[in-house]
Amino acid sequence: MTLVLILSSVLIALIIIVEGINFRRTRRITFLTAAHVLIAIGYCLPPFLILLLPETSWDRTSNSGIDPNPWGIRLYLLDLAEYLRLPRGAYIEKGIILLGAYAVMLAGYFLGAKIAPRPMASRLIPAHGAAGVGLALGAVTIAAIVIYASQFLNLEHFLTMGRHIRSGNYSARWGYLQVLTQIGFPAFLLLVAAAIGAPKPWRAVLIVFAAIIWLATVARLMHVGGRLEFGGFILTPILAVLFLAQSKRLASLIAVGAVLAALVIANFPHDFGLGPLHAVASTLANILSDIGRHVLFVVSEFGFPHIAAAHTLTVAPDQIPFRYFVDIPLGLLYMLPNFSGIETLPPMILSLHVQLLPWIPVDMFSFGYYSLGTVGVLLVFAAFGVILALFDGWLTESTGWLGQALRAAWLFYLPFRLFYTDPYATLQSGFGLITGTVIITGLTWVVKYQTRTR
Repeated sequence: MTLVLILSSVLIALIIIVEGINFRRTRRITFLTAAHVLIAIGYCLPPFLILLLPETSWDRTSNSGIDPNPWGIRLYLLDLAEYLRLPRGAYIEKGIILLGAYAVMLAGYFLGAKIAPRPMASRLIPAHGAAGVGLALGAVTIAAIVIYASQFLNLEHFLTMGRHIRSGNYSARWGYLQVLTQIGFPAFLLLVAAAIGAPKPWRAVLIVFAAIIWLATVARLMHVGGRLEFGGFILTPILAVLFLAQSKRLASLIAVGAVLAALVIANFPHDFGLGPLHAVASTLANILSDIGRHVLFVVSEFGFPHIAAAHTLTVAPDQIPFRYFVDIPLGLLYMLPNFSGIETLPPMILSLHVQLLPWIPVDMFSFGYYSLGTVGVLLVFAAFGVILALFDGWLTESTGWLGQALRAAWLFYLPFRLFYTDPYATLQSGFGLITGTVIITGLTWVVKYQTRTR
């Protein structure tokens, strides 16, 4: 265990040094910053928690009896580690490979920084253009959620069945429509941008439409959305305002509020959609009475990659043969609507993975190793570094509400691919954000082209 702790400590030290240098250079929260935090939480801190917390007063949380994890009633991380009892060598091998993966991720990041695109100039989009596209996307959102929800008896049935759909115990019709409803998120952002730039008579009208679409999107999140997706949706506008704030005092107040909101949402019970107001009130009361345990709960919940990665080393390629990155095109194919109801495509890696580790997502290390062993891990992390740099160059310095709102949304989505890397799950959860980003990018290009040709 000592060597595992040493490897984790070395990586944490490297992260602190690199992030310190990067922050002095940029003076901003970057996509690399978010990735650093998640690597520390997911891969570096867990071995210390597993060593220090068992048989102490901290090995359970206030949620243990109310909303126990699938493996027991203690901290999720501790029960999972005890259940698997993986050999120490798997953790050591994982730590060594991860150090190499981090090195190539940095190399990819600094290479990507040299070829990063210019910052998005979303401020160039006129209010009427943003309003038109936002209303069109909003209309599709409303139609999709209404048709999809019509198969349920009432609102309570709609919310209740969502958890069964997520767990695979119930198959709903027109599932592609609830995925399509995600475009309500960019529609909301576009309408807010339009309201900011619109004359006063139209501003109230656009705000009303934005609120309606916001409610439709929240209904879908209450139905099948997880805590991470819900948190990203709620906190994106808050972070966008934070990034645009001119006053340091205002920015500090917003930052404190955002951290508290993130902590509350992360501590929601899994069925929070059945009683969201009660979930907010009870969770907030519990957090204020014992904030330390709730912070520990969140860190433990996101500590699964440390164990999942080591577990992957023990099952691939013997139990699950190398996939050679076939899951990337498969993920795209799975996104196409299936009108027959009969699945003919090969299973995704997540389907095979959860047969061995129920409820555990496929993290980035595991995805790379399932694909091509150690070489696969290095390739995936190198590509991830390049993508982080491209988004930093494109969105971190972007201008206007839309640019900073997209920056906030992608800060929630992109770095968390470290924990949720299955291509189909990635595309499905990010459909609205990806589609909206493509549309907004297209609008900026159209405006730039019209400006040049005048």
